[in-house]
Amino acid sequence: MKNSADERSFLPPERVERFRQDPFARRMGFELVEAGPGYARVAVDLTEDLFNFAGTPHGGLLFSLADYAFAVASNSHGRVSLATHVSVQFLAAAEAGERLYAEAKESHLTRRAGFYDMTVTTETGRVVARCLGVVHRTGRLLDGGPADGEKI
Repeated sequence: MKNSADERSFLPPERVERFRQDPFARRMGFELVEAGPGYARVAVDLTEDLFNFAGTPHGGLLFSLADYAFAVASNSHGRVSLATHVSVQFLAAAEAGERLYAEAKESHLTRRAGFYDMTVTTETGRVVARCLGVVHRTGRLLDGGPADGEKI
């Protein structure tokens, strides 16, 4: 399988640190737990200020957590990748004090597109949300240069 635990440890440390410094993820309290080629696992501790008026975790929070994992996984190859489509299914609620995890796994990768499955779960493994996402892989590297001799 492409995303073996051995492969996950081979991202350049400076790339992982760049992902960890994402301003929005930091503001939301998201933690990058694990990252590798085409893979990411992130977490957040649910506090009451992340809940909506109905007393459940805000859907935007769940989506944002999955989106952060998606961004890390899709940009892990070093090429700037931009989401073009994401669908989300909210399946269950979680409680204040629980820790949520979002995991993104690459399911298919081409020169110009990437396809990802994301799952948001509680610490006990209960599925809270599922997402499918597609990215456009640009001709630009994360460091700003062109990828593979391509024009930007």
